[in-house]
Amino acid sequence: MLVIDDNPVNREILLEQLRSWSFDCAAAESGAVGLAFLDRASQLGAAVDCIILDYQMPGMNGADVAKAISADSRLSAIPVVLLTSVDQVDFGKMVIDFGIAAHLTKPARSAILLGTVISAIQKARAQIGKAQFVREPVVPQAAPVTLPAFTVIRGPAIPAATVPESIATPNGPIDILIAEDNDVNQLVFGQILNGLGLSYRIASNGRTAVEMYRALRPKLILMDVSMPEMNGYEATRAIRAAEAASGNHTPIIGVTAHALKGDRDKCIESGMDDYLPKPVSPDRLGSKIGTWLSETVAVKRA
Repeated sequence: MLVIDDNPVNREILLEQLRSWSFDCAAAESGAVGLAFLDRASQLGAAVDCIILDYQMPGMNGADVAKAISADSRLSAIPVVLLTSVDQVDFGKMVIDFGIAAHLTKPARSAILLGTVISAIQKARAQIGKAQFVREPVVPQAAPVTLPAFTVIRGPAIPAATVPESIATPNGPIDILIAEDNDVNQLVFGQILNGLGLSYRIASNGRTAVEMYRALRPKLILMDVSMPEMNGYEATRAIRAAEAASGNHTPIIGVTAHALKGDRDKCIESGMDDYLPKPVSPDRLGSKIGTWLSETVAVKRA
């Protein structure tokens, strides 16, 4: 699930609802960021099953975003659920013009939102299945590669092949090591760091994170606390043990989805330097990175 909404409170509420229903979800604070996320997801082959789109947004409103999505052959099959507090929206026209799957007036009740999302996904999958059943005997060749119907201005993209699952990468140093096992969250972090122009690599579990730390010498580590193999706390303690012999210290920011009162204390006790709750916003992450990278530079100069 991808939520596109400029209001931070609305984003938090929607993400909390979606997570409570066991959806993997991400959020974008503007239409442009949402389109960039979809573009990157398409490049990496990560499927987005449904988009919840706010109508009233600055820059690109919901209609503008829906138009861009419907015009891109890679994205046009993704069902879009439109949320609006404006009664004057001609929903019927948007269905015809942009293929909007459903429309809800804010605030949408949880049960209605869940039913609408599930229905939209089911209908989209049924339509894809019918299209494949009709087309496959007629068009046996692979579908042609198409260019996106919109242009995203951002930092240099990192191809999927260079986002490693192991330490089989050129030796560092790199700016950021991301320890995160969730594919959607990896996309979110990658898109933000691309926009900041920072070099990074991704480890999909704690054990790999420790190995990549040793090989790539990152300036900063973003450490998810819940991962397979080794969790974030265990990986941090292993890194700190390795640093005890060398005398180095790499800043580690713990990232957790729980945001409970004791989470920050657990991060600090394990050896982390800071704490960041999910969902992670570009501004908040950028601020944290800027603070710790500047301190790292200051320490080296001293």
